[in-house]
Amino acid sequence: MRVKNDGMFIKRCIESCIDALDELIVVHNDCTDNSVEEIEKMREKYPDKIRRYEYPHKVMGVGLTKEEYDFVKDLPEGSPYLLSTYCNYALSKVTAPYALKIDADQVYFTDTLKEWCDFIRNCEPQRMTLKVLIGKIFDKYFSLYRLLSLKSNRVLPILPTWLLRMFYPAYLSYAKYAFSHDKACFSMSGVNVLEAETTMIPMGHQCGNLVSGIPFNGEGDTVMFKIKDNTYFAKMPDYSTRRDSLVEQFIHPYKVMYVGFFWIHIRVMRPSSYLQAMNILKEDPQSYITYDEFKLLSYSEIMKRSSIYIFRTVQRVLFAFIYKANKHLLMKSFKNMGLGIRNKKIKSNED
Repeated sequence: MRVKNDGMFIKRCIESCIDALDELIVVHNDCTDNSVEEIEKMREKYPDKIRRYEYPHKVMGVGLTKEEYDFVKDLPEGSPYLLSTYCNYALSKVTAPYALKIDADQVYFTDTLKEWCDFIRNCEPQRMTLKVLIGKIFDKYFSLYRLLSLKSNRVLPILPTWLLRMFYPAYLSYAKYAFSHDKACFSMSGVNVLEAETTMIPMGHQCGNLVSGIPFNGEGDTVMFKIKDNTYFAKMPDYSTRRDSLVEQFIHPYKVMYVGFFWIHIRVMRPSSYLQAMNILKEDPQSYITYDEFKLLSYSEIMKRSSIYIFRTVQRVLFAFIYKANKHLLMKSFKNMGLGIRNKKIKSNED
């Protein structure tokens, strides 16, 4: 877990994931809020699991000026200023054979995370079965579907939801088989959430310079994986015209398997982001919709309500599969989490 001014999220995040983990490496950098104090509270509560480290260098990753970007883009791999080096420092502290990145501004579906961590913890090479073979064939279909959709730059019709749900367990069996033979990693996804008077989901709208974001996150960039010499982070240039960030990319030899939803992402609850969300919601009441409304929408309706410039084709194609195959499980996780009830601590952001 990397931390920078995430004090308001620390307790909630850790409490949601700690039971699933053998260890939690928390590395903080340049914090000016109460993050360190909150980490220490959690470390004292879970001394056998949590270890805290400080990364002492200035990290130049996002929100860069032109001068900063021009400086950092030519730095060699391993420079202490790179976000990728920061990530590799955190990864180097892991003592377990497997790892996943925990984000402080995410609240995890504890039972789901524990189920998959338990599988990894007890993982042994699995046998090829008929179910695994069917899952492998289904994975070929999904790969071809993504390829053809992206080539045509539109979301092609995918299998009906009932058929996706029928084949998805076989796909998961193939994912576990491939993981057990060091051929795959598990990609985790989540839902972006605004906790206002009720739980709300962003719908990918733009109003002037304000953007509400898209409903989902986790597109293969957050994975469970076996640590090897060839699993590491490297710098990934910002290919946009803005050139204001130089983030990390995860380098690995694995096939990425998409295994469902694991969290709600509450980054928008940061005070400055929350104020922007309230402003765009005031200007565009459909930029965020309530959880109760969201759960009734089909995936086609979600796409129709979202701007193609915000909720891009590559994302729409991927989540056509992930969401339709996992919607029933996602709604169950939402219910178990008790979404829709306002968190009292969040209310202070309006004050």
